[in-house]
Amino acid sequence: MCRRCGYRLTPVYPGQVEHPLCSPTDTGWIPRPAGQQMQIATPPDGSVRLALELAGHGWHVFPLSSTSKRPLANCPACRDGAHRIEDCPCLPAGKWCHGVRAATTDPARIAAWWEREPDAVPGVAAGPSGLVLLDVDTHGADPPADPARGLLPGIDLASEPVPEALWRDRGRFRDGRDALRLLAQVRGGTRPWPTDPAHRPVVVATPSGGRHLWYRAPAPNLRQALGELAWQVDIKAGWNYGIAPGAVTASGRYQVLSGNVAAPGHMPAWLAREVTRVATPRPTRPAPVPLPSPGPRGRGPAAYLTTVIDRGAADLATMTDGRKRALSALAYQAGGLLAWSGLPEAEVTRRLIAAGTASGLPHRLAHRIVRRALARGIAEPLPAPGTRGTRRIA
Repeated sequence: MCRRCGYRLTPVYPGQVEHPLCSPTDTGWIPRPAGQQMQIATPPDGSVRLALELAGHGWHVFPLSSTSKRPLANCPACRDGAHRIEDCPCLPAGKWCHGVRAATTDPARIAAWWEREPDAVPGVAAGPSGLVLLDVDTHGADPPADPARGLLPGIDLASEPVPEALWRDRGRFRDGRDALRLLAQVRGGTRPWPTDPAHRPVVVATPSGGRHLWYRAPAPNLRQALGELAWQVDIKAGWNYGIAPGAVTASGRYQVLSGNVAAPGHMPAWLAREVTRVATPRPTRPAPVPLPSPGPRGRGPAAYLTTVIDRGAADLATMTDGRKRALSALAYQAGGLLAWSGLPEAEVTRRLIAAGTASGLPHRLAHRIVRRALARGIAEPLPAPGTRGTRRIA
């Protein structure tokens, strides 16, 4: 029996007394001695060998900045955004433009990238690699005020046939590990975490104390889902990425604790169902709302800009990638029309941020994108719609 959750435990190493996801220790959910922990060593000549090793196992990799952990900068043409990503000539030419979209398993291309940027850190594109990353935050934070609905979004715990004692006490929930453990208790049955190799994820300890769980994707075409599976648990899938297991960034090493990068395990059936439920792309939206006439017969400039924002928000809600760029374009257009519309800047800002967060972007990121793009648009007013010279942005 696991000494923490009380469910059956099949040890995978001598002395194991807790399930991998039940241990709150700083050294990993499987509290092995340091000498027993699996490691992928970062080689003396930098990250290129790690990138090549992972690519050899089918992990699609691309270079990231070792300090910001973001994709390396696009070329000037791609930064200008004059073409769609799908039509970009840089990708077939082997350049790293558009970040995760450039991810590859081609060893020649990987070697060329790291020859040009030897300090780059490998990132892994989840979808092309056939993987899903569960990113479990272990930072201390206040749990949701309504634990019945907030700990496991989409599941009303008050209506579930589980003891109220499992979730009612907010003080029991310190971070994402506790929320994921609760999900296992609610959906996983008596043996939620199979211990056979076919179901073992690649478990990584992040420099900040979090955990990355790399699993085989349970379904194709999944999307990113931030906090929708459980409180402080994000799903990275599709055109989203994670730091490669074993990579070293300016903030520290992404230490592999267990699992096999050559054969990441499958999710247990209950977890696969839950991930598929929350990470399946939303249905295509209905036909866009027609823009009202900006002239005297319409409802006026304010109604026109409001509909532009609403239509942009509907587009964002159905997107699985490209949301940051789309939100930036929408905010820029709104800024260009702001003075003409007569709407208060605070109201437009609020509506734009709401559109970004509703699409799955973190609030802080949506706020930053809107603030910058809206300011650029305000500085470059657009002609009134319907007048000669109007430029369409979204």
